Amino acid sequence: MAGAATAASANRRKNMKYFSLTFLLVAFLSSSRCFGQDVSVQENRMIVYGTGTIDAAADRAKLNFTVKGFGSTLQEAVNVARTKVGDITSQLLSQGLKGANLYTSAFTSGDNFGGKAFLSSSRDYRAQIDVIVTIDSLDMLESVVSTLTKGALEKLSDISFSLKSDSLLKLEARRLAVENAQTKANIIAKQLGVEVGKVLSVEELLSYSDGDFYITDPNRPVALQAGTVKVGGASFYAQRFNIKSGVRIIFELSNRANGK
Repeated sequence: MAGAATAASANRRKNMKYFSLTFLLVAFLSSSRCFGQDVSVQENRMIVYGTGTIDAAADRAKLNFTVKGFGSTLQEAVNVARTKVGDITSQLLSQGLKGANLYTSAFTSGDNFGGKAFLSSSRDYRAQIDVIVTIDSLDMLESVVSTLTKGALEKLSDISFSLKSDSLLKLEARRLAVENAQTKANIIAKQLGVEVGKVLSVEELLSYSDGDFYITDPNRPVALQAGTVKVGGASFYAQRFNIKSGVRIIFELSNRANGK
């Protein structure tokens, strides 16, 4: 009889432990819903969402400039435009830019219907060349803009900032997201008196439909007009980017006291 009573008492204590654990899990699950399902506990499993964010300053800039040439023939108009581009290119290359930092984005030519010279054929034809300049060192941005505004431009526009090597930053954002999820799981498990077991599932959460990371304000253009840009001193400031990663990890839970 004494043995039966002892066994019954042990069963009651064991049942109370399971009841207490279940109550805590249910209570935590209910409270977690109040915080946007950041963490969820279901049937000895913990679902944790982790996030990682990297804040980085842009290290690359792009801008666009436009030149126009006019002439009495189409060939003359094209040659004038090409000469202007050649002169500007030579100045930029002398500052340290490479040929790969410049490329023609658009070229148009034809009759000059909008501004022919009166009693002269010197502006009967026009040619327009648009060039994009990539600046891999933002220390050069001021001098490049200054050079361009002194050139024979029609327009200087669309300066944008970006990151040259965002792949490494994306990897670091992933690492931080996983670390964040693991930290949450360990803190919660310790508070509940359970242990985090093996990982049952990992899912990366992406913010864009194309499957890429979310980067705030990528390549945001800033309009500039030739001859109106303030240069010298601190006229331009590098844009900053937030690179974000998210993960959803399902951990197995076990009762610390019983090893289950």
